[in-house]
Amino acid sequence: MVQSVPPHSDRAGPISPLVALQATLQQMREQSDANTLVQLTLEYVKAAFGAPLIWLAFYDYPNHQLVGQGGVTLLEDQTLLRAVHPLQPGEILEQVVIEQRPISLPDLSQEPRMGIWQREARRLGGIQGCFIYPFSAYGPLSRTAVGRRRCLGILMLGSQMWGVTTHEDEKALLGILLGQLAASLQELENAWQQQTEKRLEDPLLRLGTAMRQVRSLQERVSLVRQELQSFLGAVHIQVYWHERGQGQFVPHGSAPKAVGNSGGTESSQPPVPKRAKVGAGPTGEVSLSLRELGDMYYTLADGQVVVGGTGTTRSEVPPKLMQQLRAQAVLAAPILLEKDLLGFIWVQSDVPRTWQAAERQLVAAAANGLALAAPIENLDRRIRQLADDQEFVQQVGRSLYNPAELQQALQQAVVGLAQRLKVGAVAVLTVDPDSPIPRLFYEYRSVAEQQGKQTLPQQFSPLSDQDWQDLMRSEVVVAENYDQDLRLLSWRQELAGVRSLMLTHTGVGGTATTPVEGLLLVLHPQLRAWSREERQLLRGIAQQVGVILRQIRSEQRRQRQEQLLKGLITTCSTLPNLATLSDLYTTTTRQTAQLLGIPLALMVSWQPGESRAQLQGPFTTAAGTETGSTEIDLQDPLLAYALQSAEPLPLTQEQIPPASRTWLSRVSGAEHFAAGLGSWLLVALGETNSSQAGALGVLILGAEAGKVWDPDERAAVMLIAQTCGWTLRRLLWMQTLQEQQEVLRELNWYKHRRLMDMQNALLDSLRRLGQVPEIPGDEATRWQKVVEIGRGLRDLTVSTGPLLQSETWQVQPQLRSVPLATLVRKSLRRVEALTQKRKLWPRAHGDMSIAVQGDPERLEMVLWEVLTAAILRSPEGGRLDLWSQASVRDSDAEPFGYAELLVVDQGSFDPHLMAALQLDPNQVIYADPLLKSPLSVSPGLELSLCQRVVQRMGGQLSFYLSSDGRCVSRLLLPMGSDEPHPPG
Repeated sequence: MVQSVPPHSDRAGPISPLVALQATLQQMREQSDANTLVQLTLEYVKAAFGAPLIWLAFYDYPNHQLVGQGGVTLLEDQTLLRAVHPLQPGEILEQVVIEQRPISLPDLSQEPRMGIWQREARRLGGIQGCFIYPFSAYGPLSRTAVGRRRCLGILMLGSQMWGVTTHEDEKALLGILLGQLAASLQELENAWQQQTEKRLEDPLLRLGTAMRQVRSLQERVSLVRQELQSFLGAVHIQVYWHERGQGQFVPHGSAPKAVGNSGGTESSQPPVPKRAKVGAGPTGEVSLSLRELGDMYYTLADGQVVVGGTGTTRSEVPPKLMQQLRAQAVLAAPILLEKDLLGFIWVQSDVPRTWQAAERQLVAAAANGLALAAPIENLDRRIRQLADDQEFVQQVGRSLYNPAELQQALQQAVVGLAQRLKVGAVAVLTVDPDSPIPRLFYEYRSVAEQQGKQTLPQQFSPLSDQDWQDLMRSEVVVAENYDQDLRLLSWRQELAGVRSLMLTHTGVGGTATTPVEGLLLVLHPQLRAWSREERQLLRGIAQQVGVILRQIRSEQRRQRQEQLLKGLITTCSTLPNLATLSDLYTTTTRQTAQLLGIPLALMVSWQPGESRAQLQGPFTTAAGTETGSTEIDLQDPLLAYALQSAEPLPLTQEQIPPASRTWLSRVSGAEHFAAGLGSWLLVALGETNSSQAGALGVLILGAEAGKVWDPDERAAVMLIAQTCGWTLRRLLWMQTLQEQQEVLRELNWYKHRRLMDMQNALLDSLRRLGQVPEIPGDEATRWQKVVEIGRGLRDLTVSTGPLLQSETWQVQPQLRSVPLATLVRKSLRRVEALTQKRKLWPRAHGDMSIAVQGDPERLEMVLWEVLTAAILRSPEGGRLDLWSQASVRDSDAEPFGYAELLVVDQGSFDPHLMAALQLDPNQVIYADPLLKSPLSVSPGLELSLCQRVVQRMGGQLSFYLSSDGRCVSRLLLPMGSDEPHPPG
């Protein structure tokens, strides 16, 4: 700041600021008056700095305001400097007080956060540059916060020049001066507090000595009242005792409405005779309910002294209660014994006052004295009650030795607990380690609660992490007013109508690693406080219930394992014996669903090397599901999840990919899928990480939402999936071998018949060639016959070219149009020798000019086999008729566009062979080769093979007996045209 006059001038010259500061500090140390200290401070600042604006103010902590102490200004009016300035949030003065750091302002008149000082800056002489310096000291209000200083006030200096502020040496001078001011003010405050503060030693000594000399609780309460009345002055004092059965606090001396000697309705008030109201004041004999006390009850139960009234910055007593009792100031201390709130001492004043620390301490000490004396009055009853509770716990423990009566022991423990506590309901909840959802295991309700009350749900919402921490830390969670309690908020819906409760776990100990089998829940429809004995009884029964739950769970698991073992033996012994894929799919899904008791089991399978999978018919209890096969892309994300997991993969409804939900909901029933199913288990059929053979399918299991797949069920499903996968691979392997065998068998048959035909043709050509010399005529005629025979041999080799080139290992029919007459003529020529030997005369009837579609050479071989079989079973001299016609459309089985050739003979057809030929030709190849069948030997072997050959060309070969007993071989072929067809 710019100095206007030299400080402390005299004849010898100006005095330096340090010398003047030393003299001022010496005078301040010798003063015992606050006004004199303020005057000395202002005189020095005025002389040393000569600022046009100097203001000194004290900070009023309770009211958060600055109280002006005077200063220097260019105006004669000093009202602004001595006024009270409340501090507002965001103002610079509040910032200085809170942060306790000096602040410089370049222009006071342009700073809106300075409040009234900005508005008065121009009137005060055009103040611009401003400097605000706080001073503080360690005081009684800050002793609870180690190392924290309490702001005592501020000093503000103003200049008429813009931006002018103090230098570092000037700040040092102000720091020394204001530090001494703060120290002197602190000493004055300490001396005043020592003179006015009440001493605790004498009243505590008198109270302790007097309470040792009396026996009854009535006399002790009277002594407490007298001593507190003497120490506190004109106040009203009352002692309230906790009446647990009614959920209220009653004044000392008033008769409780109901006093019992059972755990549920016992009163914390000792049995004393009713007496006249002494010192009760406006409260009289009024009882206070838990609802009226509100949060004050929880503060008292936590062992804290409650202070309320106009003399405190924050009242801990409900305003409605203070208004009801016409109290201006309240002090309440809990009577607490081992975390059990027996009652409290209530002190109220009709005038506003601030309770001193000594007053609070004496009331708390008196409450502790009563807490030690109160249990003596009903010690015998409490001992009997504890012994009775201990006997009950031991009785429950003895019932655990009989495994056959575990359910009865659980019922006995729960019902006995409910009757002793006289509560509305007691419930046992089980907790699965793999699921956070508690499930209702057993519930007991009193007779009064059973009428018109809704039972508890089978599943509860998961507890929050904070609730679990509270439960494991305190072992018993108590909510005496559940509507206002912040614990167990997730159970509000399940516990609708419950007003108070207790919750504990069934484990031993209270660590986070302790395994918890279940929870024991005590419910009451009215507000109620729970005593320490009740909580101890609950813990004792809960531990016994935990043992029961462990034994019941072990027995259930043993029975479940036996059931799974029997089911696995049946399933795993059945699957390898199945012969078809459809039976394998159906049996696997059905037995898996029945074994696990789930509503849905389905299978997705595919062939090696394919890109599309087939969804097989599921086993489900839902109506309206699709049972036919559905194609699914093998890249479906749900299948990819299963194939990437080496173990059974559990999924929830939310984890199912959207792309997979469409076909999964369709096959499981949309309503069933949306409403009930929510837990899934996927397992691959086969080794997913094998380099030689991958999985060939996925087994998908669906259960109700919330189901937890336990390890035994997963192991069982894994074994079934491996057995099914091995069986599936074996069946596919056998089918592949059988199909390859059938192809090779057909090639062998066809080539063998062609070789026989070539042999006959070659022998015929050689015979004809040997007869050439005997042909009459000239040499040219004989050579022409030789050329004709050679041309026939050449045609014979040409017809075998495609067979050798394209049908080395695979059947490749060459489909084209061929006249039926040609087939019949060539076939009859081949069996001409046989018919002559059997003296049969074949006759052709009908329209033989019809053209049919097929492989001519194969059709000739088939007709050859059919005619040969008919000739061999016909009697000698019998008839052999061939009938041909275009098929008339008289049913869907015989559409128009087919030619029909019937071979009718009078022979005797083996009935076993006839029955075997009625089977599906494509399924015959998958029959067990170890079983003897008419189709495994001639002629059944050749006829069955001919059926498949004709079926591959789009026709049908069937055998039956006519109405007159004749054997009919019916050949149905597609009708052809004159145009040639490409090979098919």
